[in-house]
Amino acid sequence: MSDVPPGRFIVLDGPEGAGKTTQVDRLVQRLRDGGRQATAVRDPGSTPVSERIREVLLDAGLPEMNARTEVFLYMASRAEMVARIVRPALEVGLVVVSDRFVSSTAAYQGYAGGIEPEAIWDLGRLACDGLEPDLTVILDLPVADGFRRLGGERDRIEAKDPAYHERVRQGFLAMVRERPEAFAVVDASRPPDEVADAVWEAAARVL
Repeated sequence: MSDVPPGRFIVLDGPEGAGKTTQVDRLVQRLRDGGRQATAVRDPGSTPVSERIREVLLDAGLPEMNARTEVFLYMASRAEMVARIVRPALEVGLVVVSDRFVSSTAAYQGYAGGIEPEAIWDLGRLACDGLEPDLTVILDLPVADGFRRLGGERDRIEAKDPAYHERVRQGFLAMVRERPEAFAVVDASRPPDEVADAVWEAAARVL
């Protein structure tokens, strides 16, 4: 019997400005400090093809994009990332922590963009060859607070109006209510150390 622990796939997601990237890095470091092999990815991105798609999706200089176009671009990027990085890492026992995943598309293009969320989940399963996270942690933050944290220039998605982003936030919270076994929610308005501890406590469910 192998003594290599099974791979685990954990996603951190949530509205703009919630601190996902910071918390992904902190969770990966805490895992490594505890002796687990772990790596981080960002969605969209993390491979040459996926990063090129990310540039298109977030380019503030591009005109408004049809929500279905966004869905398929996100899924194409995600398919490449899963095939090239996530699945191979899981197969050798790593913990993979992703900054966003299919839950983001369900929130932004589904709940906020008008596409049926269940259709997005189905397409996500196709794009990712059936791979789903062991746990998705939603870092929740009021929209106004998130945008105060962002500052500076905004990408094409961040530049959408506050009402859109409120629908995004409510979409994430709906996922937690609908699938409590697969999701956890963390109050991201607290200091980063407290948020990191809460994320770690949530992640312990699947580690």
